[in-house]
Amino acid sequence: MSKRLATRIGMLVPEERAADARDVVRFREPTVGAEARTKGSLFLLAQLTGGGAALQRATREALEALEHDYYYDLSAGVIVVLAKALATANRRLYHARGRLGIPRRSAVSVIAVAIHGQELSVAKLGPAAAVIVREGRMYELPPPPAVAEEDPRVRQRRVAATLGEALEIEPYTWQGELAAGDRVALVSRNLAQVVGVDELKQALATLRPAAAVEHLQQLFGIRGGRGSDGVLAIEVLELEPTTSTHHLEPVRPAEPLAGLPDQSPVPLADALGRFLHRCADALDAMQSLLARFLLHLMAWILAFVPRRRPKYPSAVARTSIREAGRRRRLGMVGMVAVAGLLAAGASVASLPNPRPTEAIPRAAVARDAIASAQEIIATVDHRVGGEDLVDRSPGQAKDLLNDAFAALRLAEGAGVAAAELEPLRARVDRGLDALYRVARLSDATTVADLASAVAGVKPFRMVAASDGSLWIAESSRGRIIRVDPAKGRTKVVMRAGQAIGGDTVGDPWLIATAATDVVVIDRQRHAWRMDLREQQPHRMSLRGIDRLDSDSHLLAALQHRPPLEIFNLYAVDAKSGQVLKWSPQSTLPVTFPSSPQPFLSDKPDLPAAKARDLRVDVNLWLLQQDTVTRVNFGSPLAQEDYSLDPPPDGEVRPTLDYRLLDSATVGDVDYLYVYDAANARIIAFGYADGAFVRQWMAPRHGADEHLLDDVIGLEVTSAADGPPAAFLVTPDRVVRVVLE
Repeated sequence: MSKRLATRIGMLVPEERAADARDVVRFREPTVGAEARTKGSLFLLAQLTGGGAALQRATREALEALEHDYYYDLSAGVIVVLAKALATANRRLYHARGRLGIPRRSAVSVIAVAIHGQELSVAKLGPAAAVIVREGRMYELPPPPAVAEEDPRVRQRRVAATLGEALEIEPYTWQGELAAGDRVALVSRNLAQVVGVDELKQALATLRPAAAVEHLQQLFGIRGGRGSDGVLAIEVLELEPTTSTHHLEPVRPAEPLAGLPDQSPVPLADALGRFLHRCADALDAMQSLLARFLLHLMAWILAFVPRRRPKYPSAVARTSIREAGRRRRLGMVGMVAVAGLLAAGASVASLPNPRPTEAIPRAAVARDAIASAQEIIATVDHRVGGEDLVDRSPGQAKDLLNDAFAALRLAEGAGVAAAELEPLRARVDRGLDALYRVARLSDATTVADLASAVAGVKPFRMVAASDGSLWIAESSRGRIIRVDPAKGRTKVVMRAGQAIGGDTVGDPWLIATAATDVVVIDRQRHAWRMDLREQQPHRMSLRGIDRLDSDSHLLAALQHRPPLEIFNLYAVDAKSGQVLKWSPQSTLPVTFPSSPQPFLSDKPDLPAAKARDLRVDVNLWLLQQDTVTRVNFGSPLAQEDYSLDPPPDGEVRPTLDYRLLDSATVGDVDYLYVYDAANARIIAFGYADGAFVRQWMAPRHGADEHLLDDVIGLEVTSAADGPPAAFLVTPDRVVRVVLE
């Protein structure tokens, strides 16, 4: 008799997991013989990136559906059914993303492992992986997929990046044999990168599953890991065949009278019982006979009752059917109309209407506020000698316009519709724009429509190269996109999963440009260099990149020793708050064989770890929420010595949220340009002293009124004469605007 295989598993302790860890682990080991023989055991792990409780609930439902489809589908073998179940779960999550409120930038990676007899079947989608430890060596199951190339100019990934990303996907599958003593683990890619390959192999090979999982979880917390931490360890054991321990023997009754018909010990009891049963049967027969007699009697009586003559139909059957259908349709329309009226009445009744005692005072407040605003606007617009109050007395005009702005807000709070106040608000805004040096963008041109040119694009960073091209990193499928503003052309030059020289490109993480190169660092800590002319990625040596925290997002480059095509690299470490500098060798191609050195000689007033953007020219600039930190040759200046002046419109726009920073030269004057997300505007400051110069906002009406609501990238070009141009990256396009 052949020996059987059994499993011993180890899982995470929910109470010891971090608050932001939302990975989902699920397994099923059937106890029913039919399921165990046909399907075996199923183990699932979902790696969640971004999102919150809604994404976790949706993932749990998707895994439950995947398990149900796997065990109830008997149409094919284990590996085929597992792939079909994963594809079905992907379609369900794809259709439910909008209904469940799943964020756009969230991702769900699923790894499914089925153990059937002595066979191991694996299906995966995304970066989550399964590993097997056998004879002291660890292998990834399935191996990293290669890139399918149908055309040298077009490369398509075989494995999608996340569950629910596309309607139709092709999971990557693998099937092989198991042996006693094998250790299998389903592990999140984030946990594997933080813990390390050696520690993962050592824990699985030397510890029991529960102890190995506990050790990896503690090590993940010690090394500062955050986010995805899912892991499930499985140990394959060998069971001895079952043996018979005793023989079954027939049971014989101990009493000689056992098995004979039972009789009552009381004399005549059996005879009396049979007599009573016969009496009951006779009574039932008499009741049935009486019921039939009464039925026939009533039928005979009703036969003499007068009846109406039958009425024959006077209309054609087809006409009657159509008339009945018309009446039903009219009835349905009437019921729908009544239901609509009831719903409208309930909605109107539920609106927060003022009580009769409050309606008159609120109307009076609104009337007085509108009258006050009209009077103030008339006073400001009154011209004396061809000049209004803004030109004659800016301070007085500022106070009056702020009062008018507050009066309009009071009127809107009293119940006046915003559309009715729009003419007055537009006149107030024009006066405030003149006082606060606000210019409305009027010349906006779409350079590239990313939504139509690149499927499923989600940009998160943009840099401008020395030849005028724009390079955009996007996160949905891990691509680097080059945009030519002059010709409006869009091209994907690099993508995750692409095989280059024996290495596989990971998801893009950091991007910078200097001289004639563009530098990209992926999530696997590989550095790539692309020449602006060839536009082909090449592996670049960047020692010490593993020291950079995974939450870091700022990278910049500066040309070193012009005109040589050599550059320094600067990165802000999100954990230590230090700026790391890589210095290259003085040879081509560019390499960085030395470890990075701390660039800041002193601790800045504002923590560098909270910087929103990074720029390096002659100086190094760290953009904060409402100002900037200037670093001269490694020495950060105090905020009292150099800081950005707050805009003059703090009374109407008190909140600041600086996100993006760039600099440009207009004529012979240098400026800093900042994007303020809280107020949807671009602000220009003096390069030398940080003084406020001017600000630009979107038009009040029209197709571009929401142009600056969500800006992901900002690049301003220098201009020798005339206003400069700025390139903006929004979630779906690249726009060129003129900062007049």
